[in-house]
Amino acid sequence: MRLTPILAVLALAAGCSTPSGPSGPAVTPTSQAPQAKAETPAPGDHVGAFTDSKGTVRRYLLHAPPNYARGNAYPLVMVFHGQPGTAADMPKVSGMNEVADANGFLVVYPDQTSLPEAVGELIDHITRLWGVDPKRVHASGFFRGANVVYEIAEKLPGRFGSVAPVAGTGASDRPLPKPVSLLTFQGGQDRLAQTWTPTNDNWAKAAGCTDEKVTSITMEGGPTHIYTTTCAGGTEHVVYSVTRMGHTWPADAGKLIWEFFTKHPLRT
Repeated sequence: MRLTPILAVLALAAGCSTPSGPSGPAVTPTSQAPQAKAETPAPGDHVGAFTDSKGTVRRYLLHAPPNYARGNAYPLVMVFHGQPGTAADMPKVSGMNEVADANGFLVVYPDQTSLPEAVGELIDHITRLWGVDPKRVHASGFFRGANVVYEIAEKLPGRFGSVAPVAGTGASDRPLPKPVSLLTFQGGQDRLAQTWTPTNDNWAKAAGCTDEKVTSITMEGGPTHIYTTTCAGGTEHVVYSVTRMGHTWPADAGKLIWEFFTKHPLRT
């Protein structure tokens, strides 16, 4: 997967490389922050920034599909980076730009933005500037970014139709204020593997999930078990347990995540 020239020079914070995996080699960010320019909504890659209600400048990358046109309302997928790592790593790690181009949605990669209130303000900012369908806002993230996803799913009720944390923990067992569907990928060889059971149990309790069903496929060169449960409000909890996967983003995850998101818009 080739990064466009604008992404090749973007490293929004200092850090080490992200884990390598099927999505490509490790990406090593630099320490120089980009200079955000006034955004002109159009297809392609953009560097953006806004000042939140506390006076903090929040930077992000945005990718708009080739068919983007002002005046329309598009689905929005937020993808949160891991740590170490930056927003500039995530287009290559996740492959989500290509999925966005094929399916016509906006994808935003927040940089160092994890506080729920700041995430909510970023959604509002993107909606005003770019045009977003509020019923089709979704979030995904890797490792520490997955932790963010679990938190905002709980603390920003009514903002997300569905979410997809990858290789991360952080689920609370407190009942969700509003139902939201969740898809996750977890590697059997991940160093965090011992945390998967409590993470899944917590989410199942919080989301009111019952009636688990199990199917099996081959993924990442080995057996993968898919655990699907029905939860409160007609939502779903889907866990891909990828037995031979380590701490990485699986190669097919982007497409599977988008397919899940299309099935689970915001429930009113």
